[in-house]
Amino acid sequence: MDENHQDRMVDSTDSSSNDNQQKVSPPIDASISNRVRENRGSLEQQEREEFLAAMQKDFDVNRSDRGEMVEGTIVSIGKEFIFLDLGGKSEGYLSIEEVKAEDGSLPAVGETIEACVISTGPDGVVLSKRLAKGIRSREMLEEAVRSRIPVQGRVESRNKGGFDVMVAGVRGFCPIGQIELRFCENPDEHVGKTYTFIVTKYEQGAKRSDLVLSRKQLLQAEAEKQAEELRKTIREGDIIEGRVSKIMEFGAFVDLGGLEGLLHVSELSHTHVDDPRSILKEGEQLHVQVISIEKGGERISLSLKRLEADPWDDVLMSYPVGSRIWGKVVRMEPFGAFVEIGPGVDGLVHISNLNAPERVNHPRKVLELGRQIQVEVLSVDVGQRRIGLARVPEDGEFGELPVTGSIIEGKVDKVVNFGVFVSLGPGRKGLVPNVEMGTPRGADHQKDFPPATPIKVMVIEVAEDGKKIRLSRKAALEAEERSQYEAYIDTGGKNVESGFGTLGDLLAKKIGKK
Repeated sequence: MDENHQDRMVDSTDSSSNDNQQKVSPPIDASISNRVRENRGSLEQQEREEFLAAMQKDFDVNRSDRGEMVEGTIVSIGKEFIFLDLGGKSEGYLSIEEVKAEDGSLPAVGETIEACVISTGPDGVVLSKRLAKGIRSREMLEEAVRSRIPVQGRVESRNKGGFDVMVAGVRGFCPIGQIELRFCENPDEHVGKTYTFIVTKYEQGAKRSDLVLSRKQLLQAEAEKQAEELRKTIREGDIIEGRVSKIMEFGAFVDLGGLEGLLHVSELSHTHVDDPRSILKEGEQLHVQVISIEKGGERISLSLKRLEADPWDDVLMSYPVGSRIWGKVVRMEPFGAFVEIGPGVDGLVHISNLNAPERVNHPRKVLELGRQIQVEVLSVDVGQRRIGLARVPEDGEFGELPVTGSIIEGKVDKVVNFGVFVSLGPGRKGLVPNVEMGTPRGADHQKDFPPATPIKVMVIEVAEDGKKIRLSRKAALEAEERSQYEAYIDTGGKNVESGFGTLGDLLAKKIGKK
């Protein structure tokens, strides 16, 4: 206690005595006095407990795991040891010989040192800088084996089964299967790099030491620790960051931090991706969305395209019915061909809408994968994500368009309720409505005009570049009759053969009667 404080206590006592001499205190009831003492004792006990708790909290030592790398600030330098502040009132120390430079100089107070934890105890944390920077003392290798303390080594070169690694001047061997967490595809990338290893075997020999190392064990331990933490927090729908660890034909594996997820090729983009390597690189950092978690987190499916805008949101405005656009053939099935008409938007050209010159039983007879073709939008179903397309024939693919008013011969393709479809040549079809058939009311066209029956028709309308052709058998019959009549008149009443029976004879008889 300092003198000033003592003087203040004496002055306070003297003042109190003078006041007592001048004033006489009234008598205090005994029960009140007891309650005051009890309250005062309770408050003192509470304060004492809070003080002890605070003291205990201040001097709690942050225990570090053996083998862990830590950083500390030099707080003092003794004759044999250097003492470090590791944070949180935790103190560590290491031998002064480990930090002494070749010229005998030492680091200064306040500098930061990285070291490896050898052990922990009531006196503090025992550290070693030699283990932290690659053991410089061969005698410490045995301790590294015994305590499984990580050591640092430099990969010098490759050999038949793995790598030559230098640790504290001792040549060690790391099997190729122990250099990475998984299969090592590019061993040369490790040469010249410094890694942390676990010593799995160390035997000193007369000529050379047998030192075997593993980096994989450390990577596995770290991955398992991270995986356990990630399993507790990861949920479907989460958007998390990961690193592309491996790329395969079917997709890519993404390291999420101890756990790996599969980014399937179908989830890479809304556009078609044939090779994942065209948009991904190993080691690349990217954000992905978790779409499913199975087997307690052992199987995680990821998506990249779900973070992009959905092109189907604007499909009705972008591809209205009746519009013609260019697209790429991306897949073919027996029933038709799928055509990509925009990023992430495919449509189906059914085999019946191929508009091929001849009837085909597979789209490959007309199309090729990757080929650009023009199509017309027939239907759009946003809910089912379906677009119906029809192939637009190329210019001149089916020859010249039929001329309106011309009479041509075709073959019956099929009979429907409202008329007869007639094939006019490769890729050309026209419709003869029932009213244009020139048959009696109630005639059975299915019976009278089976498929492939030759039929003469007149072209009465050609629309939409030949896509719609309206025909008339009745007009063709009438034109044939007029032609034969005119020929009969021109020949002076001689008989003219008719392709429709004996019409020439009938006309001649009628004219003769007149």
